[in-house]
Amino acid sequence: MKLRYSACTLAVVICLLLSACGIAPPISIGQKESTVGQGIVISLTNTSDKHLHEVVVDIESPDGEAKQFVIPTLTPHESFNLGWMKLDGWPIPKGSRVKVSAKDFAMAVGPQKL
Repeated sequence: MKLRYSACTLAVVICLLLSACGIAPPISIGQKESTVGQGIVISLTNTSDKHLHEVVVDIESPDGEAKQFVIPTLTPHESFNLGWMKLDGWPIPKGSRVKVSAKDFAMAVGPQKL
């Protein structure tokens, strides 16, 4: 039995295989204590020479409370600090887990325990 595939079918299969490989966005995650004593500040850095769009930061505290923050664009090698001021007064507690995803990337960075 001979199988025949159209170019369109092959393109879809290749896309699915590439997505399954799970390329994560080129973002490094760091942390530091808040200078005003309000939890942890997460530092995100785009380690690439390309713009990253729709960067989504998901944070889950040890007690299960979850917050999400979206950065519209991170320019090449740009760093972004995320703490209680940008999270409407929610201090990020020690022991939280953070996961970062971005548009056009199949996998997220993390979860990483803070």
